[in-house]
Amino acid sequence: MDSHDTITCNLITEDIFFADTDDDVYNEGEDVENLDRYDDTARRRSSLLDGGARRRSSALEAKGFPTIADPNTDGVDDKYELQRAAVPRVFGFPISIPFIISNEFCERFSYYGMRTILTIYFTKKLLMADETATLWFHEFMGLCYATPLLGAIIADVFIGKFRTIFIMSLVYVLGNAVMALSAIGKWSIFQASSSLDTETGYYNYMPEVWGPLLALHLIALGTGGIKPCVSSFGGDQFKASEGIQLRRFFSMFYFSINAGSVLATALTPELRGMKCMGEETCYPLAFGVPAIFMVLATIAFLIASKWYVKIPPLGNPIIDVAKVTWTTFFGKDSPQKLYGEKKVGETKQIYRILAVFIPFPFFWALFDQQSSRWVIQADRMNGNVGSFEIKPDQMQVINPAFVMCLIPFFEIVVYPLMKKIGLPTSPAFRMVMGMFVAALAFIVCAFVELAMEQRVNAWNSAHVNDQRDLSSMDKENQLHVLAMIPQIFLITCAEILCSITVLEFAYAYTPPSMKSVCQSMMLLTSSFGNLVVVIFTEVTKRDLHQYIMWAGIQIFASCLMFYICRKVQAPLEEYKRTNLEGQEGEEVEMTQENRKSSKAYED
Repeated sequence: MDSHDTITCNLITEDIFFADTDDDVYNEGEDVENLDRYDDTARRRSSLLDGGARRRSSALEAKGFPTIADPNTDGVDDKYELQRAAVPRVFGFPISIPFIISNEFCERFSYYGMRTILTIYFTKKLLMADETATLWFHEFMGLCYATPLLGAIIADVFIGKFRTIFIMSLVYVLGNAVMALSAIGKWSIFQASSSLDTETGYYNYMPEVWGPLLALHLIALGTGGIKPCVSSFGGDQFKASEGIQLRRFFSMFYFSINAGSVLATALTPELRGMKCMGEETCYPLAFGVPAIFMVLATIAFLIASKWYVKIPPLGNPIIDVAKVTWTTFFGKDSPQKLYGEKKVGETKQIYRILAVFIPFPFFWALFDQQSSRWVIQADRMNGNVGSFEIKPDQMQVINPAFVMCLIPFFEIVVYPLMKKIGLPTSPAFRMVMGMFVAALAFIVCAFVELAMEQRVNAWNSAHVNDQRDLSSMDKENQLHVLAMIPQIFLITCAEILCSITVLEFAYAYTPPSMKSVCQSMMLLTSSFGNLVVVIFTEVTKRDLHQYIMWAGIQIFASCLMFYICRKVQAPLEEYKRTNLEGQEGEEVEMTQENRKSSKAYED
């Protein structure tokens, strides 16, 4: 989620590093020139990523991860070039790069390992009601996507990326440690009560709720604080002439994210299912392993400290947008007079794009329930496959697996087929369709829930003296957990059509100096989406009704998206035609040159 340049670490970037040119370029005494410094540097950038790489970047951004960005090509004036050149190389990469990639792998393992088992921990260990568990899970997720804005401003304006990553990593480690310590049973300082299960002979130690909740808030601050900084900090390490190596670094970076998340999602449910410390489950180990990985992530990051290129904070364009907006509504002078026509025009364009973002909180409200309500649904289903049991929280691993398979399938098969039969493939059409598909996923989910309820009703009709509900029904008599695959497939298709496409849409219409502002606002839509879940969770207690409600909300969001796109498309296109087309031409030309360089390098 970040870029940076003269704006070191703005969220979800577009430019990894720009030349830090002489001070007189930016200090000519005029506020307008100071505000336009981002544009001056942005025009000098080179787009080295081809279409496929940009789509991988969008997939990464849509997941809320640090993303691919473009390098500076004006390296002659970059005062950090000599420092970069002096760093030892390993297989053509700066020696610090393996440590940054290791840091990202371990951090993603830690985050997803903890998050995967969180809903089951709330319901099974802390004995929360399903609605309460959903509320706290999405409150945590909302904070995880709100705090990157704070992390970016801290890094850009105050202490720089290196110190931000280090300090927030310590907060992250502390949060993981509290989470693991709160689960260690009778030795825990957070223990609230204990009871002996006479049937199994195991104790059940329940911690005080405030211990895990304190841990989650620390983790949210830590992961959000470092999220906007790590990828662009890695980009800072490359010389301007190392475009090919930079692209390969981001490929490895992206792979490390997916590898860490998939491995953790598959592993930690198995760890929690083990028996340890006198209990039938082993949450201390399940939370302890992610905590250890976060310690390893921090150590890996610090080991290479002496080789890092550390660019100081240089400002954040989000603040500039705030200044123009404030002056427009409350200032005595016109914003054009204070900041220039160009900056005011860019700010207006940003608000047009933000209008397109308005329906997205509803999309994220549905999407993120894969890790809450859908886990609760899976927990009531039969997970036995021969001698192996699929744990309910392990179903979350299917989505990233589908993503990796379906992205190329959509590019090679679906979109060309749509063109062939005459369907539009514009970003607006894809986003609207993606939202409808998300609604369809919850309709399918509702049918699965209905089938489960019918099985319970059939049991109760046949066993008058042994009445059951969804929670107490024997899993062997319920639907198999693999019945959830269609709804997971549909929500993944919606993710590709909708959340990935919106980032391509924003990239196409956003002024170069404002891309970080636009992408940071996109991250906030995910935070607001989780807030929407918190608000609507208590509307109805019956899961079937909730799934139908969410499908209806998403259909409304789809119609709203269609209406907004119809309204803003013309002014968006007009601004792009008059202000961005020339810059895009330069990008295409530079991309072609980079491809030639890449071919020559590979030969």
